[in-house]
Amino acid sequence: MSLPYLNPGIFAHIDAGKTTLLERILFETGRISAPGRIEEGTTESDYLPEEIERGISIQSTVARIPYPNSEEPRVLLQFVDNPGHLDFQSQANASLLVSDFGLVLIDSFEGLKSQTFQNVEALRKSGKPILFFLNKLDRPGADILSPLVDLEVALGKEPILLFREDGTVPVLEEKGEESEFLPLIEWDHGLSEEYLKDHSLLPKLALQGLVQGFWKGEIFPVLGGSALQGRGIAELLRLLEEFAKGKPAFVSPEKNSQGIAFKREIHPELGKLLHFQTLASIKVGDVFLHDGTKHKLENLYQISAREYEETSEAKPGELLATTSLLDWKPGELLSRHNTENQSLLSPIRKQFQILIEPEKGEDRQELWDRLQDLAWLDEAIGVDILSETGQFRLSGTGELHLEISLSRLKESFTKSFQTSGIKVARFALWKNLVQKVAFQHTAFDQKISSGQVLASLESSHNFSKGVRFNVQLQDTVKEAISSAFAEVTAKGKDGEEVLGLEMIVEGYEPPSETKSLDLSALIKVAVIKGLKDIIPDHSDFIGPRSELEILTPNQYLGDILASLAKRDAKIRKVTELTEGRHLIQASASTQNLLGFSGVLRNMAQGRGVLSLDTLFDFDNHSVLF
Repeated sequence: MSLPYLNPGIFAHIDAGKTTLLERILFETGRISAPGRIEEGTTESDYLPEEIERGISIQSTVARIPYPNSEEPRVLLQFVDNPGHLDFQSQANASLLVSDFGLVLIDSFEGLKSQTFQNVEALRKSGKPILFFLNKLDRPGADILSPLVDLEVALGKEPILLFREDGTVPVLEEKGEESEFLPLIEWDHGLSEEYLKDHSLLPKLALQGLVQGFWKGEIFPVLGGSALQGRGIAELLRLLEEFAKGKPAFVSPEKNSQGIAFKREIHPELGKLLHFQTLASIKVGDVFLHDGTKHKLENLYQISAREYEETSEAKPGELLATTSLLDWKPGELLSRHNTENQSLLSPIRKQFQILIEPEKGEDRQELWDRLQDLAWLDEAIGVDILSETGQFRLSGTGELHLEISLSRLKESFTKSFQTSGIKVARFALWKNLVQKVAFQHTAFDQKISSGQVLASLESSHNFSKGVRFNVQLQDTVKEAISSAFAEVTAKGKDGEEVLGLEMIVEGYEPPSETKSLDLSALIKVAVIKGLKDIIPDHSDFIGPRSELEILTPNQYLGDILASLAKRDAKIRKVTELTEGRHLIQASASTQNLLGFSGVLRNMAQGRGVLSLDTLFDFDNHSVLF
């Protein structure tokens, strides 16, 4: 790749205008003849039937854009447009691995949302620079000051507004007031000294300071405009060119690796694809290892939404795709060596579930195969079989996620199947207490005894669980105790996984007469029976908790608050905004909020905007009754 390149990841809360922004960029660079419209299903990035029907993005999209145009390009921009809905956050998390920086959109009419703060936190935690774009400034009631104040709180330092009220960006024109340029060099002692020596250098130093400070995380620049109207887009693209020219040399984040997988897709023409970023030069024919198996790179594609172009080799930093290497999951590294395939991504909590079974027994295998295809496509989907009933269980990250997954399933499996209602995953949490126990089991009319396992059952003070031995025991005895503990806590209380329990084994008293028998089976039975007797009375059912933000016209405020009260929601704050709107911030048990999005849609006649974040850790969970 001879051109300098840049990989901006586009992040924002739902409806902030990410897809509209990408459409406008495609138009401004001559890639499309006119910007598509989300509501018409004509955008380049949102082309899945579910995206067109619902008007939201549900998968990340790569857009490969030469700037300023294809005829005389100076920079290659490889945008990764990410879904805004929290149910599809796993896509954004994977895209973060291959993004040079975050282009974070803010709806200047609605202000910062909880997900905006989450995106900022994730970007900063990963060490990625952030460029902000205040969108929808063409709308009456749009605000610039409030988002800047909120950003300062989130960043811990003041963001720098680059544009004037008329839309011009002085630092790009190298014409402006001293007060507009100084914040861009004050972070660097050397730049400040050069300015003091020669004041006429300030415009050039300011641009230099902006670029260097951005890549070092010292400066958080803010542009603004309207993606729909095209305001501020030319300035954004010009700034991206400056960032590309001043971008630090590419250094692979992972030694001895050739790429990072970040997305799986079923392309309309190419079929199954693995998207990845190259960390080293690669070419078609190269061989990579996955779990000890060799995989040959059969082809390479440069993807831009639905368009593609085949290539034979690639240099470090490119975003490419292939129809081979399909065993790799997002977050896994491509390596030519036989290394353990560990993911760079945190495990995805699949906290919503639905049960599925075919109407006809002969369709069971086909349905299972289609569910496996669904899980291949979407890492946030889990499928398993309930041992008690034989039903298939589909797990996901939210109601919308499961609804869309079912819609996809119906496209690939056209036969009839039955589903349960959507349920929230439940767990059993050991109460914060210490319980001394002695486990023993006898068999053959009490002629043979397991002996006594002496232990303490204690809270781990988090969601972890396990067995700790404070006494030296034979390996067979330790294995019997550990396997019994694992078996019971996997499906302890009414079949729910038990969390937060630690068993400390203090001793083992063997029976007086062992008769040279292997007692490990009896010991395991003793521990299983004992735990099953104790756990139900000393644990609580728990589930995830949700944080809500609801933006609503004033006339629906009372009804919405009443509906939240019925669901035992805790109202944290109600803020009156401009243009006759209120913002409600609340929290509630996720289980109590099932179906609430539909209720809100009907109650507020489609004008209520819900942002819901599902949380589940030791500090964020609900006790279920």
